[in-house]
Amino acid sequence: MADRNARLGTIIRLIARKPGITMSQLHEELSDVNVNITERTLAKDIALLKAEYKLLPDKDRLRNGYVLRGMFTLSDQEALLTMDAIHAFGNRLNDPQAEKMLERLSDLIRENPEMMPPNMVPTRALRQHNIYKKSGQSRDLEQGLLNAIRMQKPVSIVYETPRIGHPEESEGYPLLMIFHERGWYCIIRDLKQKNYHPRRVDRIKSMKLLINGAANNSHAADVREAQFLISCGWGMTFPRNNEDLQRSEEEPEIAVRFHSTMAPYILEAVNRHPRGKVVRLKDGTGDVEFRIRLLNANEFVFWVRSFGAKAWITAPQALIDKERAELRRMQSRYKM
Repeated sequence: MADRNARLGTIIRLIARKPGITMSQLHEELSDVNVNITERTLAKDIALLKAEYKLLPDKDRLRNGYVLRGMFTLSDQEALLTMDAIHAFGNRLNDPQAEKMLERLSDLIRENPEMMPPNMVPTRALRQHNIYKKSGQSRDLEQGLLNAIRMQKPVSIVYETPRIGHPEESEGYPLLMIFHERGWYCIIRDLKQKNYHPRRVDRIKSMKLLINGAANNSHAADVREAQFLISCGWGMTFPRNNEDLQRSEEEPEIAVRFHSTMAPYILEAVNRHPRGKVVRLKDGTGDVEFRIRLLNANEFVFWVRSFGAKAWITAPQALIDKERAELRRMQSRYKM
């Protein structure tokens, strides 16, 4: 009995470390740790884990291998990926919850050194970090937004941007947090109108949870709609609602030509935008063209300018004229 219990414990640990393991793979793994049994005995042990211990789904065939029931486990490779992700959020993005979880995972790994190398150096790294100043108040604000998202409750926020120049108050449902261009944004749906707004967290001066407000019963659908609208824009400039989306589809198509020296970089990512299209030009120059329709092209134009003289707008004419005027202003700034 003691031998069987020890063997069952080994089988459970192997399945926990390698969710999705098959019967034949499990038999090989057992042999590697000096547990030598026949496949018939292993089948009996599996049946026991199904029927009596209720640790495996009670099915004759498990096409996706064995996964422990009633608990969530990670394979060694999944644990490495999780450690890298938590390291990115904790160390690079200054997330206190991620830092605490990283400490707990590190303790677990130290107790089980066979899980991964002892130095625990991340294999994936995120160089970008939050450049906007954080304080104790901003950490409390982020935690409050996350709690509101989990509770699907509305909040009242006071928001201020350099463009507006004065605080504005609004109410809405926080849906999700997005890290974009070196800072966190919270996507919020208006409480009364179904408009979606990106609010940079460091610009939120105060927030109050409307605990007596109605829960957002359409939270999941709102998140999907917000993510779709974000994909229809460029960066954090996107249609605020379906009416804006329809207007963007009626806008003239923007065309940008990239010099042949930039063509390989553009062609590397022809799917860089779900609504954009990359085309090889057939005029013998080797240039490529990128076409897209946007309601607000400001962020997109900033991206085009980052290529210098290697990229230029060829349509529509109104946008070309606007860029020519900007170039004249730039030229006057650089006069010797």
